[in-house]
Amino acid sequence: MALLLGVGIVEITAGAWHSSLNKAMPLAGAAWLAALAFVIIRSVPPRPSAWWFGLALSGLGTGGWAAWQKWVVGLTRATGHPPLHSIFFGNLALLVALLCLAGLGWAWQKRSTRFFWVALLLSGAMGGGLASALSGTRGGWLALPLVIWVFYCGYARRWRAIWRWLALSAAIAVMIGVYATPYSGVEKRVDKAVAEVHRYMEGGDYGSVGARLEMYRGAFWLIYERPFMGYGHQGYLPAMQRLEAQGVLSPELGNYWHAHNDLLDAWVRRGLPGFLIVVSLYLIPLWLFFPGLRAESPIQRSYAVAGMLLPIAFMSFGLSYSFFAYPAGIAVYASWLIFLWVHVAEQVPQDGRHVYTNKKPDGDIADANVTDGSHFYNRMVDSKAGSASPG
Repeated sequence: MALLLGVGIVEITAGAWHSSLNKAMPLAGAAWLAALAFVIIRSVPPRPSAWWFGLALSGLGTGGWAAWQKWVVGLTRATGHPPLHSIFFGNLALLVALLCLAGLGWAWQKRSTRFFWVALLLSGAMGGGLASALSGTRGGWLALPLVIWVFYCGYARRWRAIWRWLALSAAIAVMIGVYATPYSGVEKRVDKAVAEVHRYMEGGDYGSVGARLEMYRGAFWLIYERPFMGYGHQGYLPAMQRLEAQGVLSPELGNYWHAHNDLLDAWVRRGLPGFLIVVSLYLIPLWLFFPGLRAESPIQRSYAVAGMLLPIAFMSFGLSYSFFAYPAGIAVYASWLIFLWVHVAEQVPQDGRHVYTNKKPDGDIADANVTDGSHFYNRMVDSKAGSASPG
């Protein structure tokens, strides 16, 4: 709650300081509406099945829409409706695919309907992955090493070695298959990115990747000029155009209205407080969800894995595009975050707290949750009575 309210406060403060409240209000409003939704959802939590069913439908819908655009309409890159253009559309579709995979731990516990839920979530994951590939987005795939680590910590480390190697081999095979398939366009986009970096380093035509690197250089220049309060929403573009006129930046790069990097964009517009609030948006959810990766309950682990994937994915997305410069970016991140956190909190009593220790419990709490690896134990402590009870 404090984090969501803090996002709005930083936006309004920066907007008032730089006389750009009209630009700051939609962003602050998205965060504050999410805070209000958090209160409502905690009072009336949605059914977990509704959450996972919605994600699966999102994956199937985006995959079908992308396939129609690419192979029927003939578009070069699949895209969504404004403001969800190709980058937004492809990266959020990839996130949907990852969250569907995270839900397999929950689906596996639905004994009577296990086949239905596993098939549905796998279909949603394939649809979201297809949409990401057909959109031609590249930034989101940078998260895959960390994504693999999260799935290993949440699920695979409990498997037998042979299943871990099979799962890793399957994941690598899928990535290679997507890259090598001519109709996906992934290979062409990746090769183009590598070539553009080489041209930029050699001082030639920079292309889209080189243009981003040049914008990052301009953003660092402006941050050096005003590190504490920044330039504001309306001051960023004129400041970049000034650098272009002075010959600091390459021509035509002063026409982009954001820095194409969430951390740099937040710092150059809102100053140091904006940079710190974006860092908090990444790190606080990671800190809150990480203990759940070691929970005994596969259901709780599924929400913890999804909760870890959300900030990791947005961190990756934010390396090459400013998602938090749009109200839609803040709204998606904040709303999905509160849905996941409410479900994680439901797994334990509301009047209890987690206690993690590396010492094995004795006596009445000898049956507390125990996870494999590093002798990690988790128990619940009743905050009213102060006595320990099995977690």
